[in-house]
Amino acid sequence: MYEKVLEDMKARMQPVLDLAETNKKAMETLASVQKESMTDVVNASLEQFKAVAECKEPQAALDLQVKFYKDLEAKMTESAEKSIAAITEAKEAYVSAVEDAAKKATAEFETAVQKATGK
Repeated sequence: MYEKVLEDMKARMQPVLDLAETNKKAMETLASVQKESMTDVVNASLEQFKAVAECKEPQAALDLQVKFYKDLEAKMTESAEKSIAAITEAKEAYVSAVEDAAKKATAEFETAVQKATGK
């Protein structure tokens, strides 16, 4: 009997464990994207600072700045897209887990009602 209770508890807790794993994966992905993004920004900023410091003409410095900001915008857009993809994947996993748990709970409830009413 004790083993049956443990098995039942494990089965009922599995959706929660699955959601925790999904959350963990999403957070790891988001942290990785953030780290990569910040590393890129810092490195690009240092390179930009060196390049602008070597410029003799104001127009050349301005051109470098414009290119820098366009490249930075592209990198930030890519990071945002990766983050949105990770969040969307996690959301889909959450929705699927909740739907599955709700279906299972409904089926168990219906079975219990049938047993109780003798139908």
